[in-house]
Amino acid sequence: MSRMSWTLGRAIAGQRAPSSRLWVAKLYYFIFFAALGSLAPYFNVYLSAQGLSGAQIGLLGSIPPIVALLANPFWGAIADRWQIHQQVLALCTLGAGLLTIPFLWMTEFWPLLLLVVAMIFFRSPAPALVDSAVMDMIGRTGASYGRQRLFGSIGFVVFSFGLGQLLTTRQLDPIFWLHGLLLAVGCTMLALMLPIERLRERADLLTGLQHLWRQPGYPSFLTMNVLMGAGAAMFLGFIGLHVLALGGTEAQVGMVYALNAVTEIPVMFAGAAILARFRSSHLILAGLIGFAGVYSVMALATTPTLILLVVPLLGVLYGGFWMAVVTYAAQAAPSGMRATGQALMGAAQAGLGWALGSVIGGVLWQGFGGAAVLWAAAALMLSAALVYSQANPLSRITRA
Repeated sequence: MSRMSWTLGRAIAGQRAPSSRLWVAKLYYFIFFAALGSLAPYFNVYLSAQGLSGAQIGLLGSIPPIVALLANPFWGAIADRWQIHQQVLALCTLGAGLLTIPFLWMTEFWPLLLLVVAMIFFRSPAPALVDSAVMDMIGRTGASYGRQRLFGSIGFVVFSFGLGQLLTTRQLDPIFWLHGLLLAVGCTMLALMLPIERLRERADLLTGLQHLWRQPGYPSFLTMNVLMGAGAAMFLGFIGLHVLALGGTEAQVGMVYALNAVTEIPVMFAGAAILARFRSSHLILAGLIGFAGVYSVMALATTPTLILLVVPLLGVLYGGFWMAVVTYAAQAAPSGMRATGQALMGAAQAGLGWALGSVIGGVLWQGFGGAAVLWAAAALMLSAALVYSQANPLSRITRA
């Protein structure tokens, strides 16, 4: 075989390899979000069953996201600086999975707090790291991000809804076993199989961060994500308790989370067509205003039935919103810094925003109940829309 033929063969193989390995990304999303679906809808219910107060539950939800605010950029920078994305992703999921199992024996507030902080330090960067890898893969193959990410929604729906039919408030141990094993075994193995392209030159992190911050509208984009994350934390953290307070069951709690996620699936499936037809800036604003409207309706509900009727709208709105913000974070990042760009967006939304929302939500829950939490979440979403509309950064970068 001639050297030219060998080189051409290598080039063709390099083009095909990411496409042929997209099943790894699909399966990773499915297992990772299945792990979240096993734990997230029932964790605050578990804490309440252990006798923790609303303020303590809120504090447990607020301190770890502050850790995420530091952990996301920390792990993202390490992955970009030394081009070891697979190893960092595998380490994060392995650590998070192993640190989940001790929850089975922890019932006191302070040990629980320390354990949550440690687990979040490893788990929180995983979505940003895998999103970065997938955006790189689809950039080389022309595939759709939504077609990969929708498997995460499927995993969340299957496990959150399924467990809701099986669990009782007195027996919640399976949520920790499933969360821990799915992360430590499934996600860790798949992380090492993701075909992530390694750049020969190490990224200049300081210069790249300065470039990001100086982009028109980028600070407003991060601020919007903080406010959105705070509102989402209030809803996701306390909607389960609110459903129970309205006379609902554990099965209905699981159904709320499942219906919230299942309607993301068709939106993600049609992601390429949606992003081609609508400006990303419009999808973001529609999502934020829509979130506020749905939360307001839920605040008026006197039974779980109305909540179950309107919660599917959140999935439709979130599907478009999430594809838009991930696309922006990928395109705004300098070369070799996609993991850092996704991590910064995650730190703003799931870090600082989630911390603020958890604290405010805990105080409002204890003092005024679930309706007050939902009204405050709606106000935060409208504030996020106002901040974002003043800068509208995505329309300056891409129409895709």
